[in-house]
Amino acid sequence: DYKRVDFEKLRSDNGVVNIEDEEELHGALENVPCCTQKKDGSGRNDPINFILIGDTDDIFPALIYRGWDVTEPITFSSGLRAFKSFLSGARYRTSPMSSLYFYKRHQDIGLQKARSTIHERNHLRLWLSPMKYRGKDIWIGAISRDIGSYFTWRTWWGTAHAIDPDVDEARECLMRDLVVSQAVSKVGYVDGVGIATQDNPHRNFMNQPYWTDGKRAVFL
Repeated sequence: DYKRVDFEKLRSDNGVVNIEDEEELHGALENVPCCTQKKDGSGRNDPINFILIGDTDDIFPALIYRGWDVTEPITFSSGLRAFKSFLSGARYRTSPMSSLYFYKRHQDIGLQKARSTIHERNHLRLWLSPMKYRGKDIWIGAISRDIGSYFTWRTWWGTAHAIDPDVDEARECLMRDLVVSQAVSKVGYVDGVGIATQDNPHRNFMNQPYWTDGKRAVFL
């Protein structure tokens, strides 16, 4: 799906703010909106729970090295294959993802780590931000773990995934992946969506509950 994005045009249209100071970076990352949104920029959907900072040519090889696969764009062919995999339960490593919105656009890049069946996978979405840190790109991310599939009229191919409500688990799996890749020099946390408990969870647009410590992980 990333092949459909003109990243140079994104940079020229939005302009780029370069941040040099680490304290200023901390504040800027905490001020990033809490969640993915509707296309018009409203609402609170899945949480923004991690951020990648670095040269793009360093970031994505690290993810691919750890078994993350790029995602196919949604087409009639990929939608049909996803539906067939839903019925059979077969693995589909590059299954298309539904669009979530941030910066009033759907994800620039989607990656997933498939399990033995299409019903379960870790998946993440990334948006190139209009910020840089000491000349390095800042990517805003949302990650969660799919634990099942169900029929829905909200997607044109008729199915959607249910997420593990403990969204921090997927974030920490990504933490381990990137540390093992030996591509990370610093890791930290900043405030994000805010604390939610099992008794008082947040909910996304599909009315699925999730709970979290409210933090977003930051990887340099």
